[in-house]
Amino acid sequence: MSLESCFLQSGENILWIIRMNEIRNFTALVLLFLIFCLSVSAQEQEENNTFGGWEFFEVNHSFKNSNWYTTFYFEHANYQYKRLESWYARLIFGNKITSWLKTGFAYDFMQEPGYITHRAVAEVTGSLKQGNLTVSLRERYIHSWSPEVDEWGNVLRSRLKVQYTIPESPFKPYLAMEVFTWDGWKKTRHYVGTACSINEHFEIEGYYVYYTFVNKPAEHVLGIGLNIAI
Repeated sequence: MSLESCFLQSGENILWIIRMNEIRNFTALVLLFLIFCLSVSAQEQEENNTFGGWEFFEVNHSFKNSNWYTTFYFEHANYQYKRLESWYARLIFGNKITSWLKTGFAYDFMQEPGYITHRAVAEVTGSLKQGNLTVSLRERYIHSWSPEVDEWGNVLRSRLKVQYTIPESPFKPYLAMEVFTWDGWKKTRHYVGTACSINEHFEIEGYYVYYTFVNKPAEHVLGIGLNIAI
């Protein structure tokens, strides 16, 4: 290799290192901003119940030589039940039928203020990818039961998501809309967010949700979480 080629290669390596440091610094600033906003929204709840936050983590595992996968999801919320904290855990078993279609079945254990809710979940997701752009549509049916208050419920959640993977970058920004219906419209979530890959096993995700309802004011939610692949 010539001396000129060595200098060019060294220059490219230095530029790559500088760029990666800038990306890491930007990611740190974004995460600090989201954490700050979550703390502010928790304080806002004392006077304004339309602000809040979700914190979550998700663990995904695909079985070798199989189309089956499992997911564990945990979410903590401090907005939806008006200053009373709540959380839920979900265990999913699913099957990747084709490269663009998958199904899943889950059980949710939800701790709500004063009582517990059990939920049975069935979902199907179709996705199409063109270059760095991915469009997906998920239909999720949920049947809920709260034995302590003798309440039953059903909801169909339809989510459309558009995500773009930025070339040579760990960021994958997205827009999404999820509509809740059953005997009419109930509520809608409007998402804008981004995922940021740390490595092949870990991914950080942050988002903002504009949450609209039938007969109550809209709510504003900031979410931050960690996605893990094992």
